[in-house]
Amino acid sequence: MEFVKCLGHPEEFYNLLRFRMGGRRNFIPKMDQDSLSSSLKTCYKYLNQTSRSFAAVIQALDGDIRHAICVFYLVLRALDTVEDDMSISVEKKIPLLCNFHTFLYDPEWRFTESKEKDRQVLEDFPTEDGAGQQT
Repeated sequence: MEFVKCLGHPEEFYNLLRFRMGGRRNFIPKMDQDSLSSSLKTCYKYLNQTSRSFAAVIQALDGDIRHAICVFYLVLRALDTVEDDMSISVEKKIPLLCNFHTFLYDPEWRFTESKEKDRQVLEDFPTEDGAGQQT
C-alpha cells in the first residue's frame, strides 16, 4: 500500500534511489573531525557502531543540531539497551529505568553490568553526557 502512495510522488522515489546509489555524498555535509572534542568523536564512533541507518540521517544534518541529535540518540540507545537487556534482573532494571534521567546529571555514572551488544554506550556514558553539555 505504501508503494502505491509512493507512485503519486515520483520525485521522492527518484531522490531516494539517488541517495541510495551513492548520492548521499552530496547530501551529507563534511564534518571537520579535527574540530570535534574527543567526547564528540567518541559519540560519532558509537553512533556509527550502533545504527548505520540513523547514523546516515543524523550525519546529514547541518551544524550544531547534528551534534545534539547524535548525543540525544545515544542517550536513548543507552536507555533502550537497559530496557532490552534480559540479563538485568527486574529488581535492578525498574529503578534504573525510572531514574535514568537523573544519570544525565551525574558525570561519574556508568553501567557495566549489561550483556547487550550496544553496552558500550552504557559503559562510557559520561562521554556522551559530557558531549551533550558541549553542544
